[in-house]
Amino acid sequence: MRTYSRQMLLVLVVLLLPRVASAQAALAVADAAGFMGGWTLGLDTPQGSLSMDLTITDEAGKVAGSISAEPMMPGVTKITDITKDGGKLVLRYMLDFQGMSIPTVITLIPDGDKWKANFDFASGQFQVDGTAVKKS
Repeated sequence: MRTYSRQMLLVLVVLLLPRVASAQAALAVADAAGFMGGWTLGLDTPQGSLSMDLTITDEAGKVAGSISAEPMMPGVTKITDITKDGGKLVLRYMLDFQGMSIPTVITLIPDGDKWKANFDFASGQFQVDGTAVKKS
């Protein structure tokens, strides 16, 4: 069963990778002004709590980002596919987890004084809601 799950995930990654790569669009910084800066993202999973550091920056007038979550995600992963969906910011990237590339989508959602973060791993295979707190 475990081998089947890994094979299925690999098939999904191979099928979706070209679509994810081609979907990259350059979002203007002015269109994402409220999202710029550093964020702490939190999520609770069956394996425990996880805190991630997200940074949204201006790279030549376009929105770019990076995410890290030591020690689970060693190093920093760049995010270049960033779009807006209404008032939400949508970040797409490939998560390298134990040698496997997993398509990942994080959606930052304004919600009054608090912000939400929705995480979608492997094209809907695992979804979890979390929190987003802007760093000062």
